[in-house]
Amino acid sequence: MEMPKTSAILHSVFRLQFGPLFYTLAIFAVIVATFGFHVRRDSIFACPAKLYDGNSYLGYCGATAYGDYDHGAFWFGLEPEARQHAAAADVLFIGNSRLQFGFSAPALGRWFSANNLKYYLVGFSHFENSTFLGPLLRGLHPRARAYVINVDDFFVDNVTDPGNDVMHGLNTRARYETKRTWQTVHRIVCTWQPSLCGDAITFYRQRETGEWQQGWAAARHQVLEPTDPPVDYESVARMKPIAERFISDLGVDRSCVFLTLVPAAKPVSTNRATASALAQELGLDLISPPLEGLRTFDDGCHLDADSAERFVRAFLEISGPRMQRCLGLDGRVAANPR
Repeated sequence: MEMPKTSAILHSVFRLQFGPLFYTLAIFAVIVATFGFHVRRDSIFACPAKLYDGNSYLGYCGATAYGDYDHGAFWFGLEPEARQHAAAADVLFIGNSRLQFGFSAPALGRWFSANNLKYYLVGFSHFENSTFLGPLLRGLHPRARAYVINVDDFFVDNVTDPGNDVMHGLNTRARYETKRTWQTVHRIVCTWQPSLCGDAITFYRQRETGEWQQGWAAARHQVLEPTDPPVDYESVARMKPIAERFISDLGVDRSCVFLTLVPAAKPVSTNRATASALAQELGLDLISPPLEGLRTFDDGCHLDADSAERFVRAFLEISGPRMQRCLGLDGRVAANPR
């Protein structure tokens, strides 16, 4: 009868001495697991790291605790090499994410390489527009002699959230510097063990040309169907004075400002008819070849790689000779090398 009594005493002693320790360890384990889940879902580790190289940085990670880096990288000079290349380019392409994906095509690089010229894509996400690009260009002091502008919702006066944050927010630079620091950790960890990181929407920017590379597995392809909505004359009237000021501030001959409209299905803020009417009001041409069978990679928003290649080739067929004249080449090089 002594053994059960002794066992009960030992159990009581064990529970008194070690119970709090196990309880504490259990709470600690829950905290660690919760933190790990948060990091994996909401931080930079929600995004893949497969496109880092010496010439690229993570411009955007679609996680709630990271999001945009690209705006601050340029505004605060956190990527000085990217700013230097943009400032030194002969031609700047400016607009939103549709421009970025629509002109991130090998055909563009081939044309500029054949002409011994430099270009840079200075487009940004979140439907970025002239309210951010105008001040940014003034700070860059670009040497560009020609500009290509995607007019899709560009000549407007509403400031985007990331644009407003980097231009006017409190402690914004410190947050973007922290984002830059985490990219080093992200690259090391996710390259070492890719399974630790997710596949959230991600794009990388090449420092030398500004081109974007899609970093996530998007598979919602959609063929663009031709549409013919009428001109929105009220929008044209609102956009014209903003466009006039923006183009005047570029400091180049108006004939060296090329307006385009990168095709998309939705949401289309500036349709083709409205964009063409705006260009006519400005005394400029809209260069946006109406190609059939173009596809997007994300349910109607951005051209996929093959379609971007086709669009850029067609764009250069039209604009190439004029662009060469702006850059003093006088057509001595093939307008659109294969």
